[in-house]
Amino acid sequence: MTVAPRSRSICATVDLPVAMPPVRPIKRIQPTLLRGQACNEPIAWYSGSVRKFLVPLAPALGIIFTLAACGSSGPSASAVPSVKFVGNSTCATAGATPYSPSPPRVNTMPPVGQAINEMPHMHVEQGMKVTYDHNPPTSGCHYNLGYGTAPIQTGAYDREIPAEFWVHNLEHGYIAVLYNCPSGCSTEFQKLRTWYKGLPKDPEGLVPYPKVIILPWSTMTVPFAAVSWDWYDPIPNFSIAEVQRFYANHAGHAPEARAV
Repeated sequence: MTVAPRSRSICATVDLPVAMPPVRPIKRIQPTLLRGQACNEPIAWYSGSVRKFLVPLAPALGIIFTLAACGSSGPSASAVPSVKFVGNSTCATAGATPYSPSPPRVNTMPPVGQAINEMPHMHVEQGMKVTYDHNPPTSGCHYNLGYGTAPIQTGAYDREIPAEFWVHNLEHGYIAVLYNCPSGCSTEFQKLRTWYKGLPKDPEGLVPYPKVIILPWSTMTVPFAAVSWDWYDPIPNFSIAEVQRFYANHAGHAPEARAV
């Protein structure tokens, strides 16, 4: 896969970018999507003597085997809260379809955070402002300018970046940790940077870095929050343990988790 070059102006270092995204579009990186595992393949019976005994029980056994096979890959979709497909004039549902499953599944039950209604994932022209249904955004229309611009580069940021650039990260499986500290929170920010540097690489194995972005978001009503595609966890009292809990629950789950 050819990866688009990183923009020098958006990220001076891996963990502390200091400039806003450039305006020059970058060629789109085509994602490679995950294929769902089939859980309902029929069971073949090859022994005639065994068939006589088991055929009457086949329907019940089929249910048991199907549940066992599906359950081994993670929580079932029915155990995850459902969400609505919503939009507005800046990000219309007309001609758009939600992702499936919606919201994405989680690694363990119960889910960490709140399931948030899903907005369309259409690409919009750079400069267009999207009115997101939830603040902070957890889905919605976004810019498509290539890795390093939209989606933005992994790492910790000390300058606010418009959501149209980083909502694309959520679609690609990133966890966004947001902070709102009008009086400053340098201690908490340094703890988040340290946590980020200690994370393992992308669980999908596609990229050699953790799919995490840390950035300020001044309009949310809590000082800290963690978001992924369709999921939101408000954190009124700073807690690395809660940030890690959200990350562990949602890492690797997104509509296009196998895209950079």
